Amino acid sequence: MKELDLNAMEQVTGGVQRTINTGSEGLNAAVRRAPTSGERNQIASLPNGTIVDTIDETHPVYDAVSNRNYVMITFTNKKGQQQTGWVAASIVGLPRR
Repeated sequence: MKELDLNAMEQVTGGVQRTINTGSEGLNAAVRRAPTSGERNQIASLPNGTIVDTIDETHPVYDAVSNRNYVMITFTNKKGQQQTGWVAASIVGLPRR
């Protein structure tokens, strides 16, 4: 049996696939440029049920202003391109804080 190469594993990108759950059909999740709240920070809006990949969900970033944890995600934007942003952890089923 071949041994696991830990150096190679450090090069793996991607994360866990999770589903956007806003709790209501027709309500979209705000994707942000940075892990903070604020209207000018929003870069996209993802519908309930969208599949995203979380990046390093074991280390969410806490925003004291909104009292929320944020996790980085990758998603497919309206142009069909992969994009990176931040969503509230609770939107993808992770603890709020």
